Amino acid sequence: MAQRLATNYAKAYFTVNEEELNQFVSLFTNEHISVDVKVCDNGDRDVILTDHNGEIQLSFCRAGNRYSCDSSYLIRDRQLANAMRKAMKTFRGYGIVHRIYEGFTMVYHYDQGSVVSIQELSGDEETSIFENTSLNAASELESLFQQEGSEREIESLRQETDRWLDLRNWAKGAAPEKLPAIDARLVSLSQRLFELEV
Repeated sequence: MAQRLATNYAKAYFTVNEEELNQFVSLFTNEHISVDVKVCDNGDRDVILTDHNGEIQLSFCRAGNRYSCDSSYLIRDRQLANAMRKAMKTFRGYGIVHRIYEGFTMVYHYDQGSVVSIQELSGDEETSIFENTSLNAASELESLFQQEGSEREIESLRQETDRWLDLRNWAKGAAPEKLPAIDARLVSLSQRLFELEV
C-alpha cells in the first residue's frame, strides 16, 4: 500500500456557530492533537493545531453569531490529517484536498462535508476515480418536482379560469352587477398564469 507523504488542504472552508466551534476544538483534543485557542479583540478566534512538524493556524472570522474559516495548509502528520478529515465531514466543510504519495497525488473535492469527486494526478495525466452523481441527481429531482408542481398549478388555474369565463357569460344577461368582481378575478388568474408560464 502506498505511503502518504503529506496532505495539502489547497482550500478549506468551514462556517460554524459558537457551540460548533467549541466542538471543532474538542474534536482535535479528543484525537490527542495539541490545540490552543486565542480570542482576538474583535471576537475572531485563532485555533492553533500543533504536531511534531509544527503549527497550523486556522483563523475563524466572526460575523454576527457565525464564524468562518477560509484557509490552506499542509499537514505531514497522519494523525492530524485523519482528524482534519473528520472535521471536514462533521462540520460540513468545503475543500480541495491533495493527498500526496510517492509518484502520484489524489485530489478530493468536498462539498458540505461529502466527497463529490476524486481525481488521480500522475505526471501530466489526470484520471477521474470517483464522481458523486447522487448530489446532482437530488438537485435535478428537486427541480423536476418544482416544474411538475408548476404544471399542476397551471392546469388548475386554467380550469378555474374556464369556470369564471362560463360564469361571466351567464352574468352578462342574468346578473350584470357581478361582472366587475368576475373580471377582477379573471385578471388575477391571468396574471398568475403569466407568472408561471414565463
